[in-house]
Amino acid sequence: MALIPLWPGAVQAQGQKLVKVVVEFRQTGTQSRDAVGGSGRVIITEKGSVRPKGGVTADSRQTRVTSSTGIFTLVRDGGESTLQVATQVPYPQVAFFRDYATGTGYVATGVAFKDVGTSLKVRASILPGNRVRVSLTPAISHFSADGSGTIEFTEAATELVVPSGRPIVLGGATTQMHEVTRQILGFRQSQAGSETTVVLIATVQ
Repeated sequence: MALIPLWPGAVQAQGQKLVKVVVEFRQTGTQSRDAVGGSGRVIITEKGSVRPKGGVTADSRQTRVTSSTGIFTLVRDGGESTLQVATQVPYPQVAFFRDYATGTGYVATGVAFKDVGTSLKVRASILPGNRVRVSLTPAISHFSADGSGTIEFTEAATELVVPSGRPIVLGGATTQMHEVTRQILGFRQSQAGSETTVVLIATVQ
């Protein structure tokens, strides 16, 4: 029989509990459009009589898009963890430089890279009663849903005590837009809105 010595730190690491921290970004976007258009013309017959003709068209459309992005990490009791999942996206950058000695300046253009994705920084401690004290800073960046190429960024920082395994809504953001267009023979109304909700789930492993 052989005895294998263990370091005190290894015994402590084996007995430590872990906390799985999940942060979900739930995004919901709606877009509706109602349009009424009119058209008209005048028909002249061979006998010289005039006969008007008109029509009305209507269009109604609604689109709803739902997406969810989740990120999770394992943290030891009393420890801290940082996780980032992102893609580097190139975008043009313009800078102006001025030479104060000569009084002239010039414009320099280039390409820079921006991280688009999700990141999570969390510290967790296990409390009595199957509760977890969590301090975290989640962030998410994504391209705008309207296809304009704009990058939207959402970040939340908080510290709270949550029951193990129970989803908790940290916060969110809403955006609303209402547009009305009038034409000579028509009318169009469009509405668009988006909502982002941040949900936290901390579970003792």
